[in-house]
Amino acid sequence: MSSTLRTRGDIAGLSQDLDRFGYCMAEGVLDADRLAHAIAAVERAAGRGKQHAADADEWRRAGDEWVVLVAGECGLDDMARHPLSLALARHLLGERIMLSGYTAHVIHPGNEEMDLHTDQWWLPRAVCPEEPPHRPGAITRAVPRYGPPTASRHPINPAVVINVMWAISDFTRANGCTRLVPGSHLSGCEPDPERTFATVHAEVPAGSVVMWDARTWHGSGRNTTDASRIGVSITYCGPQFRQLQNHTLAVRPETHASLDDTMRTLLGFRLFSSYGATDDDEATFARPGYERP
Repeated sequence: MSSTLRTRGDIAGLSQDLDRFGYCMAEGVLDADRLAHAIAAVERAAGRGKQHAADADEWRRAGDEWVVLVAGECGLDDMARHPLSLALARHLLGERIMLSGYTAHVIHPGNEEMDLHTDQWWLPRAVCPEEPPHRPGAITRAVPRYGPPTASRHPINPAVVINVMWAISDFTRANGCTRLVPGSHLSGCEPDPERTFATVHAEVPAGSVVMWDARTWHGSGRNTTDASRIGVSITYCGPQFRQLQNHTLAVRPETHASLDDTMRTLLGFRLFSSYGATDDDEATFARPGYERP
């Protein structure tokens, strides 16, 4: 069972794949000029990060490098607000969404295979009233619930996060493209690291995008080539959840002044029923810290 590599305009088909398999893939979204711009932007961001790193190990671990991107400054915001990714994110999560994580993911030669996992492990699991509750303040990855990657017969939590991976270079099985377990998003379980599961490899050409429900079991593969694989990883979440990156703190005053309401909403400045307030819980948008007395 696998999904189809669709063209960028097939929103209906991509939505169906996302619902059924837990992921979808679209090709031909970014052209050659945009890809060249993205590579240069990632290199600039990585260089700035390394200037502030205590040592190289902070930026490169076993060939797996994550580069933090700053909204409004990295030059890649058109990916964060791309109509295709926003449409799929809103299909899964609803109209109100925020930008959670915003990074470049670089898989260097020799990188080892990542264990299968989910990115929504932190959400308390649904339980029956007579079962012990999954207390939110006690959740860690060390307390998983293992099971098969098949649809649960008991209630499970909805998706509250979606991952969007932009392929800046070709994604191939040889260079460690993302591995996904079809249908695992409906299991309500985590993958047992002691077991082996059938996976689909997200092999897509540069300029494509791979999107998956954060409940879907996934992990990057091993890079056996002599070239790095570059992706821009963007995650969206519902407006009531804590973001992976504190964008409202990272954005500088001059950058904030240049943002429109769409981008300010994505970054988390827009209040959600007073959540996210700074000094006025009736405001539509929170004021950045530098504007407050």
